[in-house]
Amino acid sequence: MPSERPPRNPPTRTEPGSAVVRSPGAADRRWLFLLLGLLAAGATGYLGAVLAERQLWRDLALRPPVVIFDLAAALGSGESSGLDARLAAERDRAKRLAAGGFLVLDAQAVIAAPPELYLAAGAKAQSPGEGAP
Repeated sequence: MPSERPPRNPPTRTEPGSAVVRSPGAADRRWLFLLLGLLAAGATGYLGAVLAERQLWRDLALRPPVVIFDLAAALGSGESSGLDARLAAERDRAKRLAAGGFLVLDAQAVIAAPPELYLAAGAKAQSPGEGAP
């Protein structure tokens, strides 16, 4: 005759006419471990997002704002007399923008760009802290 195994969670007490009352056991601990695991996963995800955002802001701080400077349009609007003086003035303007923290690109070298990156002839660019030029 095979021997019977005792139940996994033996009853701790029984009362006549009532159901079997079991002691808090593995089922209660499973919920606790599940809750702790979810809490740890949430905290890890939040920390990872914060660290990634910090790295993104560090990378963006190293990239200068871009201005597309249309030198041909600036020189083409006007008379041919004094072309050398206008060319020197426009190059000086580009150098001042570069000294102010802008990356100045010639429009002839740009294939496509948003219109707000182009600097109109005679317009002044905003400083990098003031937003887009």
